Amino acid sequence: MSTTPSFDLPASKSLSDYSGQKLFIEGEDWHNTAMLGWTPYPLDLYAAGYKDAANALVEALTERRAALDSVIYPLVFLYRQGIELELKLILPLARRVAEQPTAKDHRHGLMSLWKELRTLVEGLDTDASDLEMPVVEEFIRQLDEVDPGSFAFRYPTDKKGEVSLPGLERINVRHLSEIMDTVFSYLGGTYSWLGEMEQAIGDY
Repeated sequence: MSTTPSFDLPASKSLSDYSGQKLFIEGEDWHNTAMLGWTPYPLDLYAAGYKDAANALVEALTERRAALDSVIYPLVFLYRQGIELELKLILPLARRVAEQPTAKDHRHGLMSLWKELRTLVEGLDTDASDLEMPVVEEFIRQLDEVDPGSFAFRYPTDKKGEVSLPGLERINVRHLSEIMDTVFSYLGGTYSWLGEMEQAIGDY
C-alpha cells in the first residue's frame, strides 16, 4: 500500500492565516518533513524522486483520486525526467569503467544520452544487446520522438506556437506505467552492474 504521508489540513484556514510565513520550513511534524542535502550523490535521489512521484500519481489514478485527462501531462513529464536523470546518473559511471573521458551532460535528448550509454555498455559486454537492450531502446526512442526537448508535456504549445503533441490523443496509463517500470528496472540493473564492475576493478 501507499506510504504517502497524511496531511491534516484544517479546512477552515484561509490564505490570510498564512500571511507572513515562510514557504519552506522544517515544522514540528517531523514525519512530514523531507531532508535535503544529506547525500553526496544527489542525482540518484533526483532520478528516483521523479519515478516515485510518477508511481504515486499512477496509484492515485488507479484509485480514482485524480483526473486522468489533466494528470497525464505531469505524469509523462515525471517519467521522462526520471529517465533523463537516470541516464545522466549512469553515464559518468559507464565512462569511468570504460576508461573514457569525463564530460558534462547538458543534453536533454534521451536518444543522444542512450546511444552513448549503449555504445559504452556494448564495449564492456558484447552480449549486452542480445535481448533487452533493443527493447529498452525502442521505448526510449518513442518517448524521445514525442517529447524531444522535455517541453511537450509541460506546455500545450512550443516556442513557435505549434501544438506540442500533434496526433497524440489517447494514452493508456496502466500500459504506460507497466512499460516505464520495466525501463527503470533495466536502467537500475545496468547501474548496479556497472557499479560492481567498478568495484571489481578497484579491488583488482
